[in-house]
Amino acid sequence: MRLQRRREEVSLRARPEFFGIETLSARYLRQTFKPHAHDEYLFGVIDGGVHAVWCRGEMHQVPQGSVVTMRPGDIHYGGAGADTGWQQRMIYIPESGMRAVLADITGRMPTGTLDFGAAFHARPHLARRFAALHEVLHSSEQTLSRDVALDTLLGALLRELGADVSEPRLQRRERIADAIDYLDSHVEEDVSLDDLCRVTGLRRRQTIDAFRRATGLPPHAWHLQRKIRNVKRLLHEGLSPAAAAAQTGFADQSHMGRHFRAIVGITPAAYLRR
Repeated sequence: MRLQRRREEVSLRARPEFFGIETLSARYLRQTFKPHAHDEYLFGVIDGGVHAVWCRGEMHQVPQGSVVTMRPGDIHYGGAGADTGWQQRMIYIPESGMRAVLADITGRMPTGTLDFGAAFHARPHLARRFAALHEVLHSSEQTLSRDVALDTLLGALLRELGADVSEPRLQRRERIADAIDYLDSHVEEDVSLDDLCRVTGLRRRQTIDAFRRATGLPPHAWHLQRKIRNVKRLLHEGLSPAAAAAQTGFADQSHMGRHFRAIVGITPAAYLRR
């Protein structure tokens, strides 16, 4: 993404109920950072410009398409590596939260500090995927969408950057039919991945993978389609788009309208006129 607007924009969001993570989306022009470290794991992507940053004993020019993986305690500092500044997306995950996520993915409690071998990785394809998942994690109003985005993002980092963890084969019977029934009966609610895990008896990553195998969709996408199906029914029954959005658990009419058009192909108003 090109840095066309000549102003800095920073958005930081805390998710204390969600492994204690924080997400950052920022466009920097003149920002400089003094030497510092984070208590958390830092995963990120440079999706515009160039970031000049010192880390692990040397200065790096980190361009667009780079993925960032820093350990807790990694000292780093820097600023813009070009006149146009840089754009970055970051996730900060406390060690306790990272252990919980890794235990879910691998089936065993990790020991020590996870290390990807380097702080910066030139992986444009992974960077684009990271940015798309980060946008969901940073901005989505739906808990299940954020849950799946985090697990998918961390799973991609672990697989593609070769961290020393592995995913076990499923050991328990998959109860995805029960999870589908649960989502269908809780269409108006903000369902979490933990809710589905209690239904399936599987761990978070197992639930996502098994659900995708059974339906062709991750659970949040399935739930969203069910929500839109209910919106269509409510519109048929005479409810306004705003009322239908509220009754099906969307944040507002605009939020519902974006997803309605993406799935149905037309706006709710056009759907009513057909």
